[in-house]
Amino acid sequence: MKTLVERILELSAERPDAPALAFKKEQLTYAQLADKIRAIAGELSAIGIKAGDRVLFTALSKPEMAAVYLGIQYIGGVAVFVDKNSTAENAVAIYEDARASLFLTDKPMKEYGDRCRLFSMKQLYAASCAEHPVSGQKPVCAGHPVSYHKPVWEDIAELLFTTGTTGKPKGVMLSYRAVYHILSNTIEGIGIREDERVLIPLPLNHSFALRVLRAVLYQGALAVLQNGFAFAKETENNQSAFDCTAFVAVPASIEILRGQMQDRFVPIMSRFRYIEIGAGSLTVAQRKRLTAELPDTTIYNTWGSSESGGALFTNVTVVSQDEEKIKTIGKPLSHVQVAVLDEHGAFLNGVGDDGDRLKVTDKDHPGRLALRGDMQMSGYWNMEELTAQTLRDGWLITSDMVYTDADGYVYMLGRADDIINVGGEKVSPIEVENVAGQYESVRECACIGVPDPN
Repeated sequence: MKTLVERILELSAERPDAPALAFKKEQLTYAQLADKIRAIAGELSAIGIKAGDRVLFTALSKPEMAAVYLGIQYIGGVAVFVDKNSTAENAVAIYEDARASLFLTDKPMKEYGDRCRLFSMKQLYAASCAEHPVSGQKPVCAGHPVSYHKPVWEDIAELLFTTGTTGKPKGVMLSYRAVYHILSNTIEGIGIREDERVLIPLPLNHSFALRVLRAVLYQGALAVLQNGFAFAKETENNQSAFDCTAFVAVPASIEILRGQMQDRFVPIMSRFRYIEIGAGSLTVAQRKRLTAELPDTTIYNTWGSSESGGALFTNVTVVSQDEEKIKTIGKPLSHVQVAVLDEHGAFLNGVGDDGDRLKVTDKDHPGRLALRGDMQMSGYWNMEELTAQTLRDGWLITSDMVYTDADGYVYMLGRADDIINVGGEKVSPIEVENVAGQYESVRECACIGVPDPN
């Protein structure tokens, strides 16, 4: 078991010329990426950043973001991601909440200079390092030797701030152990190969895009970065230029691309070996349509969260012919346990410490989804009460209402707060939407509950 930094250093020695990252005309091999990581670590060390310090940075969809992210971890710092579209005020609020030591950005921030320590991300990325240190000696970067800080597996590696459904930013703390298992689950769940060339047109501060990026680099494959999905021509150009074998997207982006590409949608998208959809569930209508249009492309839909990474995986191509299983949000992997809890927190499906998993519940006996595994977060930053509510007896308790079947598949009814009470009957808005969405005249739909005056 190696950290992502250790794995990239290993790949830089084993396959130095293999491509690691690409963005338009810029490309980095694994050897070049390793040199960038060392150089950035040296610069950070030279300005006083040390193990345990939290370093904020703008999560651009460019190689410099990946290099900076890993350079922070090279010296044992905690990587704190900020959305590239975040306002300066919001970014500084996260900086102060995280009690960060440095903010790496090139956005205009002069008026906030007295509230945070700023450093140019471009300048940091341009740092150089001795490419070939003498055997047995530490690489010399920023004028002095810099060595890799090997972390303890329970050390916090990353802070992912997410608004969730409450609107209040929550800092999800991920340990090195969690990061390793999140990327491992993605590799196992999707089957990412060493020769993969994965097109990632998503913001890299988002947990879905980030876990894919980690997994691709860990496998020694190529991550092709793209600044946004809503550019059909750029997607086609990247697919052709790098002969991409895989594509990742959210459900809405697939429909946007379909609208932009029109009759080119099938010829372009069928070039991919697989497409993974995350950060939301495809509707039944979308699943049927995609698998019919792209019979030679495997379609995956993954359930995940910032707190767990991808945990439930669905091979949509496999389940698309089953009228019940096509509704699933996925099945847990070998290292992920699932439980269904009733309103009192008791196990509806009998999952306990003996390791039994996924005994049957049904639509009439749903409950909250709970997960257990090494991929789960350590807790929420500076939110002890919320952490205690969410992490109980080793389980990560979600707000998703689900049930399971005899084959271990999990089915979503909606968020606990979204379930509609109709005369004492609990109605799932997702089920209503899935039925309505199968009518040809319905493009999009949403089911919400309204008070009955009678």
